[in-house]
Amino acid sequence: MKHDDFSIETICRVYFGMYKTIDQLPFSGRHWLEQFMFETVYRLLDDHKNEYQFISRRPADVCRTYFDFLNQLYPNWVDYQLEESGEDLLVYIKRDNCAYWNFCRQTQVEGLSFFCVRLGTLQAALRIVLGENYSTAVEIDEKGICCGKLFHSAQPKEEIVSREGNILKIAGRRAVLLPQEIYASMMISIREHAPHALKHVLYDAGYQSGLYTARKARALYPNAEECLRFLLVEVMNMGFGKTELVSLDLSRATARIRCYDSFQVTVANEYGRLYRSPQVICDLLRGVFAAYLSVLLKKEIICEEMSCQSVEGSCCEFLALPLPQETGREVEAPCLEE
Repeated sequence: MKHDDFSIETICRVYFGMYKTIDQLPFSGRHWLEQFMFETVYRLLDDHKNEYQFISRRPADVCRTYFDFLNQLYPNWVDYQLEESGEDLLVYIKRDNCAYWNFCRQTQVEGLSFFCVRLGTLQAALRIVLGENYSTAVEIDEKGICCGKLFHSAQPKEEIVSREGNILKIAGRRAVLLPQEIYASMMISIREHAPHALKHVLYDAGYQSGLYTARKARALYPNAEECLRFLLVEVMNMGFGKTELVSLDLSRATARIRCYDSFQVTVANEYGRLYRSPQVICDLLRGVFAAYLSVLLKKEIICEEMSCQSVEGSCCEFLALPLPQETGREVEAPCLEE
């Protein structure tokens, strides 16, 4: 079976349309790209199950067998080098020899989430043959070589949104999607009946909910910075706003985070200010960020909003730092224990 320029362009158009659609969906769009690749590779292997044989169960051998099978099926389909580095697999492909290079470049031009098709197929093959989950990472060196890595992953499916019958779940927990009108009405009601408690209620609500999410993520990502970046993506997936980690100093237990288009600012602009005087208002987000960092750094962290879009800031910027130590020793947060 041969491939030509038309078939390659058609495949790339299909992938591009899929990537662009997935990128607009909340809750772990990358998961759906991986799932799509899994189903594609599963069908391909099932259709040609008499034309190959995975003799070895070593991950590197599985990858080589799969790529060799592709080259047998589609001559010169992939030119690669594969090495083992401990438990990780390193894959090197010259981008000029890759049929997907123009597609990858276009996804970067469009600002779409990058997901290497080549590594995605190997990721799927490893899961099909060995029943093991792998994650991928890719860098392009100065010589134009795509340097890919496959490494074990314990990331579960439950981090995505799912539906079981009539029940909606996020991260394995029942969830409801509330329009901003409901949120605004609750805040206005608190403002009318207990204005003195509003700031504390929002901060504590964000903190308590953030603890659960952070504990789940911490079990998946041992590296604190990697885990924090994952959690900030989840903040965006939940519709709170687009977040950016400006800095993280692990030795001093401090972090600076920015949020653009905070939903709390939108609510204030449309339904009126929650506080009598102009001030920073994203107290729910302050609590969420404080909880995240308290879990990741294993000490109680407080978070302050330094600037806010509600008072003409270009973004909402938060500073997280350790709780002041009155006793001269590190303060542990009792609520962080499971």
